[in-house]
Amino acid sequence: MRVILENRAAHLPPHPRLLLISYHFPPDTTVGARRWEKLARYVAERGWGLDVITRELPQNDRERLAALPDDCSVHVLPEDRQLPERMEDAIHGVYRTMRPAHTPAAGVSTIVAGGNGASAAAVNVDTSALRPQTLDRAAIRRSAYTLRGIMRGYWAWRSYSCHRAWASAAAELALRLRTPEHFAIVTSGPPHMTHEGGRLASLRSGLPHVMDMRDPWSLSPRLPEAHASPIWLRLAERYERAAVENAALIVANTTPAADALARAYPARRDDIIAAMNGCDEDPIPPSSHGERFTIRYAGTIYTKDDPAALLRGAARVVRERALTPAQFGVDFLGAFDGPGQIPISAIAHEERIADFVTVTPRQPHAIAMQFMADATMLVTFAGWSTITIPAKTFECVRFDAWLLALSDAGSANDLLLKDTSADSVDTNNVDAIATAISRRYAAFQRGERPVRIAQDDRFSRRAQARILLDAVARLLPQPDRRRDLAARS
Repeated sequence: MRVILENRAAHLPPHPRLLLISYHFPPDTTVGARRWEKLARYVAERGWGLDVITRELPQNDRERLAALPDDCSVHVLPEDRQLPERMEDAIHGVYRTMRPAHTPAAGVSTIVAGGNGASAAAVNVDTSALRPQTLDRAAIRRSAYTLRGIMRGYWAWRSYSCHRAWASAAAELALRLRTPEHFAIVTSGPPHMTHEGGRLASLRSGLPHVMDMRDPWSLSPRLPEAHASPIWLRLAERYERAAVENAALIVANTTPAADALARAYPARRDDIIAAMNGCDEDPIPPSSHGERFTIRYAGTIYTKDDPAALLRGAARVVRERALTPAQFGVDFLGAFDGPGQIPISAIAHEERIADFVTVTPRQPHAIAMQFMADATMLVTFAGWSTITIPAKTFECVRFDAWLLALSDAGSANDLLLKDTSADSVDTNNVDAIATAISRRYAAFQRGERPVRIAQDDRFSRRAQARILLDAVARLLPQPDRRRDLAARS
């Protein structure tokens, strides 16, 4: 264990503190780290302290750590390589000794268009890149006893084994860090085995456990292909049930997700709440709308159907309105065209709009924000689940841009955007996508310009933090709870 952020307010008199176990937390820059990185500010505003246990990373982003509240400490815990991983390393080493690496045979030939209208070229693609990134439950069951399915079962077991080892170590560290001021242990997942660490620490310390689920666990309708196995689902059900039955408070990040948990665990219904991520109050670049209508997306896409439907809809608008690349374009920023990734350029070439589509590699956060700020229309994709809201939605609604939300009717994302100016359409409905784009383009030509959607508290992270932390405050000992209520009244 190393302390990478010391408590800079250690001189304060004793006051309530939270002990957070989160696999993702600064200096980690993944999306999963952002929720409690941002919530830390509101924890501090309550007069509470925060002590965090997270995994150790090769490099520390000192700037992100410095931005955390003074009354916060961060303890990093290394992940020791477990026996399955060490065995695989040994087997791989023997294999490479007997069969050195060689140039693979040619795979599948496909057509890929160059960015910004460059000529198309035939390239060889490894056939493994054609595997879907995720599988739904029906596909998981169908393929369970294929060779690939058996391998996925092993990888699912290995993932749980490794994450459980880290979670157990985190529980031990939590017990060592505990002070009389700590009044609750909070866990944030995925990876959801973090909740097992919180359960173990709660049972041994007597502190109540707050189980914060950023995504569904056993109720997830889709899984990453590499772990998509009945074994993963059985382990999820086993560990989730144990954690839910022990937790004092279970937090889902959407109302539909909370409702699904309440149906699965009716005895815990009163202890399940919804607290969304919400929009931040950080400044964003000002929008700059030129004469070109630009549709933009920055981030990650999980299924090939999402960009295909968008590009087909855009292609239809291009043809019907006889547009040129100077008038209209679709821009992507992120990792899309590499092995195993979404072939945006290939789809654009197939739809005959390669000259209208640009693909830019991942860029620093500031550049990505300016990229979004200069869009006429921003896009969000459905993601893996209908009961979650893509994190990208809470970014997009802050910008002066029309929002095209590709999400299933009745999904959490669709419900959030009801009664706003967003165009929420079914993910694969090309007709509806084309109609929405064409209507916004016509408005743009008439001189109309978009304004941001986030105009009320439904999108505010501060408002969502209040919901979550009000529920956590009910776990305070009575004298501390009375002081907390007085301070906020």
